Amino acid sequence: MKNLNVNNELLQKGLENNPEGKITLTGKPSIDKPWSKYYIGSGFTKEEIEHPDIPKKSIYQLAKEMNKDNGKKVALDVRLAANHYKKGIEITYEEYFKRCEKSAKSSRHIGIKKDEIVPILVPNVPEARILIYSGSILGSTVWPVSPIFLPTARLEQMIENNSIKNLFIFQAFYDKYEETLKKRSLENIICLDGTESMLLPMKALSKAKDVLTKKKGSYIEMKDKRLIPFSEYEKYAKYEENVDPVYEDDHICVILGTSGTTGVPKGVCLTDHAVNAAALGYVRANMLEGSCMDALLPSIGYGVSILHYQTLDGKRVYLIPEILTTNTAEALCAIKPDSFPGGPVHQVNIYGSEEYKQGKIPAHKNYVSGGASLPNELEKSLNGVEEGYAENGMVNDDIFVRQGYGLSENTATGTYSKRGAYKFGSIGIPTPYNTISIFVPDTDQELTYNQEGEICITGESMMKGYLNNQEETDFVIKIHKDGKRWIHTRDIGYMDEDGNVFFAERIKNIFMRTGHNVHPQKITEFLNKLPMVRNAAVIGFDHPAQQKVPVAFIEVQPSFLNQYTEDEIRKEIYELCFAHLDEPSVPVEYVIVDQLPINAGGKIDIPRIEEKANIDFSVSDEVAQKKLKFN
Repeated sequence: MKNLNVNNELLQKGLENNPEGKITLTGKPSIDKPWSKYYIGSGFTKEEIEHPDIPKKSIYQLAKEMNKDNGKKVALDVRLAANHYKKGIEITYEEYFKRCEKSAKSSRHIGIKKDEIVPILVPNVPEARILIYSGSILGSTVWPVSPIFLPTARLEQMIENNSIKNLFIFQAFYDKYEETLKKRSLENIICLDGTESMLLPMKALSKAKDVLTKKKGSYIEMKDKRLIPFSEYEKYAKYEENVDPVYEDDHICVILGTSGTTGVPKGVCLTDHAVNAAALGYVRANMLEGSCMDALLPSIGYGVSILHYQTLDGKRVYLIPEILTTNTAEALCAIKPDSFPGGPVHQVNIYGSEEYKQGKIPAHKNYVSGGASLPNELEKSLNGVEEGYAENGMVNDDIFVRQGYGLSENTATGTYSKRGAYKFGSIGIPTPYNTISIFVPDTDQELTYNQEGEICITGESMMKGYLNNQEETDFVIKIHKDGKRWIHTRDIGYMDEDGNVFFAERIKNIFMRTGHNVHPQKITEFLNKLPMVRNAAVIGFDHPAQQKVPVAFIEVQPSFLNQYTEDEIRKEIYELCFAHLDEPSVPVEYVIVDQLPINAGGKIDIPRIEEKANIDFSVSDEVAQKKLKFN
């Protein structure tokens, strides 16, 4: 354990000597805010936590203002797997903001108006960030979407229900949506091919088809007159005067798609105030130090909050356009970033990598795991600590990964195990401008410390509501007797006296089997402890005789597949479960998968597993024991 920097000294002062840092517990976390001791004396006063100063500016205005002296600094450093993440293209803050302003002029030229909803179906390339900020300049509302995870029917609904006139799409995904785009009354479809900011052409790397144009002799014939190459779109800026950035209270700057807490697809409406508050909390608390490697999709709350935080803080961002999973360790070794915000899938792959086994992972400040809680055994192995360990204000530089938690509905900034506040198994303490407490599910009856209930969040980064869906908004956001709007997360957990939050289970995942509660998360935790299991997911399926039954989907450690048959592995896992779990929690089947699928938020994609597995116990008690592949 080390205590090397001024921040540690200030933190200790806040914890021990600073009168403002002393907290008398009432038993109500929402009043006590016991986590504030980790902020007071290390960058915050009690007044700043209670009454945060969030400037009345658009996300672009604030980004530009906070980088007024950073023009020559590198903002984005794009790295590609094809080049083994070696030196790529660099974009300075000066160029970054110029391109945002140029894009705003081009958007105005093609008719994009204030408050108009504009979907962008692009990966984690520089243009995704440029389009988000150019939309902010113009006052439009940008809707980042992941083409990988968006069904064609959902895009049809989005266009039809919101009178979409202008849309940006990555060329590699045009074929997937071509019929949908043909049938709709779009006026402009701006197509990016990935070469706009790249030294190496993304379309060649991804083997994408040339769907934008087709060559005939000496000329190029457009497949659709509404299609505009991004290079042409950018040229339209020369026809427009400079655009003065606009700001209005409650303006929705970004919409994010989610099935959220209820499983119903909807759009999360985030205001400039919410996105600024999420990012400023991280900046002012110095949450992620130094340079940052970023492979997060801009279509998720985690991605939007992090990209805005990185920009506000003037960071050098190593941008990874591709989905980063099995090659996470390779990228970290090549880039050597100080910070890397990712999810459990990245930590699983780091732990299993040859680079990790050989001790080659570089020193760093913050590797983050958000989106879903880490398995306890993986956290023990990576961090070298046991249950009950806590930093208690003294930063341990040997902690490998720190957990975080949030929802799109609060711009994905709920909790984080900031340096000095780490406690084993916790998903962190509330971030500066959020208040979190535990309530009796679906009520405003607040529980005290170490009592399990529903995790609820209130604060500055909350969404305005769901797009055109007041019923769902009212179901998730409830006004409590304290007069505040609280997000009911549908997650079960508890908080200790230090403000550490511990996640237990999704309410919707808990089910009854022959009258007994079954907690899939607890079964998953047990399975992940077994030496032959690399990763696991447990899902409840309807059963005609037992209400619901658990089925386990398992990635097996490759070394075991080389030594044993799949039937032998299933039998061994079953016997271990039968010996150590209560009988209702013993899975009825163990399905071996090549690799568990991951969704846009970095979580295990449960709906996709359910669809692919096609398990129906009303037809048969047998499950096909063939290895599932998710291509």
